Amino acid sequence: MKKNIIITALAIVFFAVPANAHFMWINVGDYTLDEGKTVMLNVGWGHSFGNPVGNVLQDFERMDELFVLDPDGKKMTVASANKTDFRTDKPLKKEGTYLAVLNRKEGFSSKTTEGYKSQSKKELKNVIKCSYSGGYGKAIINLGKGDGSVLSKEMGHTLEIIPLNDPGDIDAGDYMRIKVLYKGKPLSTDISATFVGFSTEGEWAYTAKTDKDGKGKIKIFKPGVWLVKIGHAEPYPDQEACDRYSYTSVLTFEVK
Repeated sequence: MKKNIIITALAIVFFAVPANAHFMWINVGDYTLDEGKTVMLNVGWGHSFGNPVGNVLQDFERMDELFVLDPDGKKMTVASANKTDFRTDKPLKKEGTYLAVLNRKEGFSSKTTEGYKSQSKKELKNVIKCSYSGGYGKAIINLGKGDGSVLSKEMGHTLEIIPLNDPGDIDAGDYMRIKVLYKGKPLSTDISATFVGFSTEGEWAYTAKTDKDGKGKIKIFKPGVWLVKIGHAEPYPDQEACDRYSYTSVLTFEVK
């Protein structure tokens, strides 16, 4: 009995997603836009949201897909505006809630004595550890009064955050409610949240946990741009190839 408890505890420690591990998120130039404006955004990369300007992704080989859904759930394409920024190909016309969506390519990442390689342990020598990882991001944008209906649309991400209320309808002191899905099923897991200006050291302003139905909430105790992060890891089925699956999902939004 004691041996099983020890093994379980070690597994939890080994397969936990480190709080300071690198992840992706979406930075939006303005989360509340006027009609006729385009959405400007870029992709954050790192482990500190406190100063997103200094953590902008420039290696777009990591990125698989980036687009915006309009209030009717129709996809708006984005194009490169410069070396780091993207812009919707059309200005926003319809009042309501828009959702920016980001997918990072899933694949192997192995730490070796010669640095990181995008291959499994079977393809390399001197591997220290290996993970098969993926990352996903969403950002909520409002034009006028949003109805939030597009937020409930499932993207089919391996690890996905579903917003359950629109940040345009909440004030400081209210809760932002979410649901977390892993492979399409509710996941009980830890929630980490912070806002721009809280910390530049990767510290979290608020932590919570989702229940058995995958539902949880974050106390928005200060107006500003917020980030909510979910991480999940579990053993890889072929340990000779890799050690674990590792996924992150991140939501950004603004509360006025």
